[in-house]
Amino acid sequence: MTASLGYTAFRLLYEDVYLTYAERRLADRQAASGAVLAAFGALSAVWGEVLSSSSPAAIAWQVLDHAVCAGRPECGTAQGVDALRDVLPAEQADAVLIHRCMGMSVREAAALMGIEESTLAALLRMAERNLPRG
Repeated sequence: MTASLGYTAFRLLYEDVYLTYAERRLADRQAASGAVLAAFGALSAVWGEVLSSSSPAAIAWQVLDHAVCAGRPECGTAQGVDALRDVLPAEQADAVLIHRCMGMSVREAAALMGIEESTLAALLRMAERNLPRG
């Protein structure tokens, strides 16, 4: 598979879920679309390096997070779902958002973030302990 075919396949696989995630974080479809386009633009520029890494999905997830935060300079201080980042570390907040708010299974969420299922499960347990009660 050529690099461009691999990139196209990756984009087709993840673009819709990246957009849903970005919309939840930014609460604005246009800003979310811009963030996702920026993330895929950045990924396409370094796709060969991404593919040669041990976890292309993890690198792509970091690029997406950076693009979403760039779409909201006060990243982590917004109202709504992104407010999870006010009370949880970013990885825990993402695990909660993807698994609980977006309804993805642990397996799907872990694959999306480029981490092991056991790591995602641990993030969810830590988040549960760290979330304020009430």
